[in-house]
Amino acid sequence: MKVSTERANEWIRYAAAAGAYFLTLVACYINMGQDMGAEYFLPALLPVLAALMLMQYGTGVPLFSRGMLGAMVPGLLWCLTFPLLYAWTYRQDWYRSLIFYDFLIGTAYMLVLAALGGVLFHLGHRRLTAALLSVLGFLMSLIPLTQIAYYMTVWHALSPASLMALYLTNWHEAGDYIQSTVGVLPAALVVLLLLLLIYLSYRSYLVFARCIYPSAEGSRMGSLVLVMIAAAGIHVALIPESSIAGLYKDVTSYVEETQSYSLHQDERYASLIIDMENTLATRAPGTVIFVIGESASRNYMHYYTPSFPYENTPWMEQMAAEREGFLVYRNTYSSWTQTVPVLERALTEKSQYNDKEFFESASLLDVAKKIGYHTYWFSNQGRYGQFDSAITMVAKTADVAEWTDDSYTFTTKYDEELLPYLTRIDPNVNNFIVLHLMGSHIYYNNRYPDAWAKFVAEDGESAMTSAPSYANSILYTDYILSQIFSYAEKNLNLRAMVYFSDHGENLKISHNPDVFSFDMVRIPFFIYLSPEYRAALPQRAAMLESRRDAYFTNDMMYDTVCGLLGAPNNRYDPRQDFSSPAYGFTRETLTTMFGNHALTEDHTDEGTGGNLASPVATGEVANEVSR
Repeated sequence: MKVSTERANEWIRYAAAAGAYFLTLVACYINMGQDMGAEYFLPALLPVLAALMLMQYGTGVPLFSRGMLGAMVPGLLWCLTFPLLYAWTYRQDWYRSLIFYDFLIGTAYMLVLAALGGVLFHLGHRRLTAALLSVLGFLMSLIPLTQIAYYMTVWHALSPASLMALYLTNWHEAGDYIQSTVGVLPAALVVLLLLLLIYLSYRSYLVFARCIYPSAEGSRMGSLVLVMIAAAGIHVALIPESSIAGLYKDVTSYVEETQSYSLHQDERYASLIIDMENTLATRAPGTVIFVIGESASRNYMHYYTPSFPYENTPWMEQMAAEREGFLVYRNTYSSWTQTVPVLERALTEKSQYNDKEFFESASLLDVAKKIGYHTYWFSNQGRYGQFDSAITMVAKTADVAEWTDDSYTFTTKYDEELLPYLTRIDPNVNNFIVLHLMGSHIYYNNRYPDAWAKFVAEDGESAMTSAPSYANSILYTDYILSQIFSYAEKNLNLRAMVYFSDHGENLKISHNPDVFSFDMVRIPFFIYLSPEYRAALPQRAAMLESRRDAYFTNDMMYDTVCGLLGAPNNRYDPRQDFSSPAYGFTRETLTTMFGNHALTEDHTDEGTGGNLASPVATGEVANEVSR
């Protein structure tokens, strides 16, 4: 069949546009240091060119035209966002196969939108169809737009850690995070820009509608249907294999594994072998309290940092100076900068220094229960997300587990709500009590009653995130700790009390692992040992006394509590027990961020015994960054 010159020229234009699209994207990948590799893009060359040519033939709309922008923008966002942000963040190659998948997925999105428009506009209702396509394109763009928003907030590509936080969070905490990192007005501006994007896409589709072939020829409609079927097949096959999906699968796999924790509970508990005659419960019956703080950094606590201008630890300072057996440790670090991964290790055998899995690990509640303690978990933190986190699953193994706000929300209650729970404890039996505080979680001014607003932000400072507000939250925590101690000592036969924070805080960027600094992992840690404890376990007490300036990371808390309770067992490592002569770690051998940073990298802390100079400018603590 003879092809007219006009038709031949038409196909040449389509081929040239398709080739330019393909080569431009490949050049972009190479330029950003993310070359897909010829073994990936060459086999795709002809199929992609063919699909782009058929799409143009079916619609009659040139690939590089105003009318095609509504379809092209969502496609290019998928093609380029993750590889580009990854390259900017890590300065290294991503997996070539995944870049190739992103390229095909993005191109398929563009083909679907354009081909669908080519069919629907022939049915009439141009404005309605344009609106529908613009909203559909926006929905297709949500994932790359989220990645861009995250990058512009913290200047780091989405990572498994940040996705984990999103996965386990709830709308209330997400709102707090957006407000603290972006602000209300910038967030409103972003919403307006997104609405503008939808509107511009709508206008583009109206142009598209005016440019399509006026008649719905069978060959052209057939081309569009073929393109949509092929693009849909690409989506079904490759979206689960895309870059962002790969990260998401890592997160969901982790959640699935942690959800199996309860399945092994009876087996783990039965496997614990402990010498019952030498435990603290036997030698000095009474109560042990284990307090978990939140977002407390010793950088911004007056006891640890005398240069910090806000005297926010009066009780701790008094106890350390006057009370025998009150042991404050000056060089303690967190293993990570987020609560769930930290406590998954602090509460169980799993640590940075072994290869144990969470769902196979015994917890400190298991040990306490095994040696005869009635176990309690009282929390002022929400359970987080649609699934139980590792923390919640450990908490539920206690004899009694309760939350001040027993829902999957982010509580707004103050930590004093936990104090009445102590009055329900029977003082005539052995008790092991875990108290999980809200502490200094952002927003700082939401963590204490108005009566505790001792330090006032200066003009121009945010009351929500300023150094004075943070200092108030620490001051309030100091008060809560004093109340817990006072009541337990008077009424519950207190034998020992432990306090540590899950992680620290940076007053500029909070505690995001993607923008790590050492103030995010420098944490407070103290242990109180009663006279009865010191008499019952004098060697443990002496060892803990001698380690005030020793270095420690909180993922070894399980083994330390085993030692503290006089309960070494077959699921215990004495080298990770701060109370054991066998404790085998120093500043030179300890790490944080799951081994990615050595403590020796923290030069600010070197040789200070934990007394960090904390620079203050205009009433606000300056950002300290130690990579």
